[in-house]
Amino acid sequence: MSKFEIITITLSFIIGLGVAQLLSSFGAAVRERLEHPLHWMPFAWGLVILLLSIQFWFALFDLDSVLSDWSWLWYLQILALAIALFLAGTLILPTRVSSSKGGLREDFIAHGRYALLALSAYLLGWLPPNARMNDGNLITEPNVLNVAMAIVTLIVFKSRSNRTWLASTLVFYLIFLYAVLFVYSAPGA
Repeated sequence: MSKFEIITITLSFIIGLGVAQLLSSFGAAVRERLEHPLHWMPFAWGLVILLLSIQFWFALFDLDSVLSDWSWLWYLQILALAIALFLAGTLILPTRVSSSKGGLREDFIAHGRYALLALSAYLLGWLPPNARMNDGNLITEPNVLNVAMAIVTLIVFKSRSNRTWLASTLVFYLIFLYAVLFVYSAPGA
């Protein structure tokens, strides 16, 4: 077993647990929708977190092709990224919707929006690995896009306005779609 295969086991566990928690929370919210009103916001950002979790696995393979020797420093940086993504996935929706008073909008304002801080940390945490994959150049298209997405995410975190949430979320989705289609590596590439 290679170093990379051993390293990906722990990272995959963390990401897998985050995805499982996120999907369970999605299901719980839908099941309890009659007692606790749904809101689009946590679902929109939950989908982003789910897609980023999938993209994380593909990014690991790109990183492994660039890093000839994994060090503890690199492992801890990538581990921190996995943990940030896990936290985002577990915070965006309540684990038990019945514990949220007033529905998902109020829960998002009180608790779920903190997932966006973890998501911003995740996006910004990719700056050093992206630079390393691009010959040490910090100003790369992936990094510019990650910074832009982190800023938009922080705007949503800070705001309480549905209008700002909608506009910012749409901007995020457009940047993310561009990144996935034209900048991030394709699965299996």
